[in-house]
Amino acid sequence: MKTFFNIGGSHYEPLKEHLFPGDGKEAVAVALCGRNMNGNQRGLVVHEILPIPYGQCHHRSGDFLHWSTEIIRPLLIRAARSRMSIAKIHCHPGGGAFFSRTDDRSDLELFDSVYGWLNDDLPHASLIILPDGKLFGRFIEPDLSFTPIDRVRLVSDDVHLLDREEVRDDVPEYAIRTVQAFGEGTYRLLRKLRVAVVGCSGTGSPLVEQLARYGVGELYLIDPDRVEEKNLNRIVNATMEDARQRRFKTDVLKAAVERMGLGVKVHSCPVNLYDDPQLLHDIATCDFIFGCMDSVDGRHLLNRLATFYGIPYIDLGVKLIADGAGGVEKICTTAQYLKPGQSLMARGVYSVEALSAASLQRANPGEYDRRQKGGYIEKVRVESPAVISVNMQIAAAGVQEMLARLHHYRYSLSKHPANRGYEIQRWELVDGTCQHESDQSEDKRLMGYIGRGDMEPFLDMPEFSSIKTLQPA
Repeated sequence: MKTFFNIGGSHYEPLKEHLFPGDGKEAVAVALCGRNMNGNQRGLVVHEILPIPYGQCHHRSGDFLHWSTEIIRPLLIRAARSRMSIAKIHCHPGGGAFFSRTDDRSDLELFDSVYGWLNDDLPHASLIILPDGKLFGRFIEPDLSFTPIDRVRLVSDDVHLLDREEVRDDVPEYAIRTVQAFGEGTYRLLRKLRVAVVGCSGTGSPLVEQLARYGVGELYLIDPDRVEEKNLNRIVNATMEDARQRRFKTDVLKAAVERMGLGVKVHSCPVNLYDDPQLLHDIATCDFIFGCMDSVDGRHLLNRLATFYGIPYIDLGVKLIADGAGGVEKICTTAQYLKPGQSLMARGVYSVEALSAASLQRANPGEYDRRQKGGYIEKVRVESPAVISVNMQIAAAGVQEMLARLHHYRYSLSKHPANRGYEIQRWELVDGTCQHESDQSEDKRLMGYIGRGDMEPFLDMPEFSSIKTLQPA
C-alpha cells in the first residue's frame, strides 16, 4: 500500500509563513483534506488551511505546543458532512526531522476525538514542516496506529516530491548521461515517477519515447484511436503493419517501450477518458499529467482532474496553417504549465461556447450536427496538418518543462521562483521566434475544487455518477 499527501503552492506558502513567524516557537495549522482512495494507493489532498492563531495557543516554545482544539469544531462538522479528512501540520523550528513522544501523545489525543466526530474508517494525517520547507508525516489510522506517508507532493511553480525512503541501487549504464546532465538525485526521482500521457499520436508518441529513455518509472498511455496509414508520418515506432492490423496506438507504444528493456512499467489504455471514469481515478495518483490532444472537452477534463487531486498538468499544442499545396502561413507550438486551480479556459485557449459544442459533439453527434448546421453553435475545430518535426519539437519542450519543474535548473534574479515566468511558452517556427510569460491567473470556477478529491458524483460531474469513489462509512 502506497501513501501520499498532496499540497499546492496556494496553500503551502501561507502555511509556511504562519508556521515560521520568526519567533523560534512551534506553531500549528489544521487542514481540511480531500481523499484519494484507489486500490493500493491512499492519499490526502489539501483543500483548505485553518491557521491556529498564536494567541489561542496556551503555551508555545521551541519544542512544545499546547493549543485548544475547540477552534477546529467547524472544520470537523464540514469534514463529516463532505466525507473528508483532517490533517494537523505543525513546525519544528529546531529542525528535528522526527515525531517526538510529545507529538505522539498530542496526535493520539487529537485524532481520538476526530474519529469520534467523523465516525468512518478512513485515515487522517499529521505532518511536520522543517525550517528548510521540507514536509514529512504519517497517517493516523482508525485504531490510532501510525502509517508513514511515502511521498509528499508539493505542486507550485516548482514541483517537490519528498520521499520517505531513498533507493540507492547502482546507476545502469544507459542512465549515465542522464546523471551527468541532471544529477543522480533527479535520475532516481524519475525512476519513481508515475506519468500519464493523454493523446498518443504525433505529439504523444515522441513524448513517450523521451520519458521512457529518461527512465520514468511508470507510464499511463491513453488514446482510444487505432493506427492508420495517415499517422505514419509522425507516430514514433508505428509501422505499416500496425496500420494494416489497425492496432491501438497505445498498444504500439507500450510494445516499443517494453522492447527498450529499461524497466519502465507501461499501462496501455485504448479508451476515451469520458468512457472510463475509473481510469481517470487511477491517473489521479500520478505525479504529472501531459495533455497531447486538440479536443476542448478532453483538455477541460484534465484541468478539472488536476485541480481536484493536486497534480501538475502540462498541455502541449500545435497549430500548422498551410494551403494544402506547400504554402505555409504559420507553424505555432505552445507548452503550458498549469497548477491546481488554473485552467486553459481562464487563459483564453478556448471558450465556454467551444466547450459546450465539443461536449455535445461527443455526447450526441446527431444533435451537434443539427445545431451546427442551423448556426446555433460554433463548429468544433477540424483536423489540421501535422508533421513529425513540429510534433517532436513540442514534445521535447514538454519533457524539458517537467524536468525544469523537478530539477529547478532555471535561475532568477528576482524575488520570485525562476520557474514563475514560464507558465506559457510559445514558438513560431516560420519566423523563428520564441517567448515565455508568467500567468498566475486562477479559474474562479475551479478554485473551490482545489484538493476536493473523492466525491460523488466524481469530479462533481453528473455524467460520472456511476463511479463510486467514496468508501462506505
